[in-house]
Amino acid sequence: MKNQNLKRLCVSALFLALGVVLSELIPSISLPLGGSVTLFSMVPVCLIGIAFGTKWGIFSGLVYGGLQLIFGLSNVTYAWGISAVAGIVALLFDYIVAYGVLGFSGVFKNLIKNPVLSAVLGVILALALRFMCHFVTGVTIWREIADTLGAIWYSITYNAAYMLPEIIITPIGVALLIKAKVLKALEK
Repeated sequence: MKNQNLKRLCVSALFLALGVVLSELIPSISLPLGGSVTLFSMVPVCLIGIAFGTKWGIFSGLVYGGLQLIFGLSNVTYAWGISAVAGIVALLFDYIVAYGVLGFSGVFKNLIKNPVLSAVLGVILALALRFMCHFVTGVTIWREIADTLGAIWYSITYNAAYMLPEIIITPIGVALLIKAKVLKALEK
């Protein structure tokens, strides 16, 4: 059991590092107020949840969220300028919780026998939950400035601009890696 946990810890650390490299060092499309479309940066984090289970995946996602917060701290400063509540919501729902939910990528592993289908559905669910987290932040922040309907509309359109491409890109990357038997190698 100790060796298994040590292996999980090492693989998770490597995958989290790979996710940070993919999100921070590989060119991406960045939006002016935060958020960006990256090239497969969430694939490694989702693979942790798929390979090692939801609980391990959520914990790894929370760690990844902390790392993303360190690199994206300047994106949170605008929220603190609006209000303390907006700042706290941005810290939690744009980083910690938003990346923690990526651990749900493995939720269908034991429910659906087809490994590619279960992983793709889990990743789509995880990314939909991440979208909801960013939506909550957007409504909280922009409700301070605009009416509630305007805040809802802005949050949906702004967050969809980068999350929809991620919801398309990430499951494709995960499916390709599972078909290439990468997941089998991790689980051994």
